[in-house]
Amino acid sequence: MEKILLVYGFNNFQIEQLNKAFNDKGFEIRPVPEEKYGYKIGELTGVLEEESEHEEGLAIPGRMVVVCGVDKEEYAPVFKLLTDTTGKLAYHKAVVTETNTNWTSARLFTEVDNEYKEIKKRNRLKNR
Repeated sequence: MEKILLVYGFNNFQIEQLNKAFNDKGFEIRPVPEEKYGYKIGELTGVLEEESEHEEGLAIPGRMVVVCGVDKEEYAPVFKLLTDTTGKLAYHKAVVTETNTNWTSARLFTEVDNEYKEIKKRNRLKNR
């Protein structure tokens, strides 16, 4: 499987910075335009054949990076390089899994966002 970063909501400068940081690591940076938010993650990464129909009008209310084609041992270095490259830029991060290859980009964002909110809630309760 190819090493791919699906990138949502990043501007051209930010995408250029990611290209510079990840190009020599064998990654392809794939900015996903809004009109493809209804495509399945697997279609965008080439794991699934592209379907003829897609959900339309889906939105992602923020930035997201989806990592594809790396082993578990590579997650930490990839996410560190992402953080080093993007600085304090806020965005959600996800890894392509067998389950989420069949989800739309919008659904993946929602799932990651819900997990993030749940973790923040638990941390607040734990720190009381």
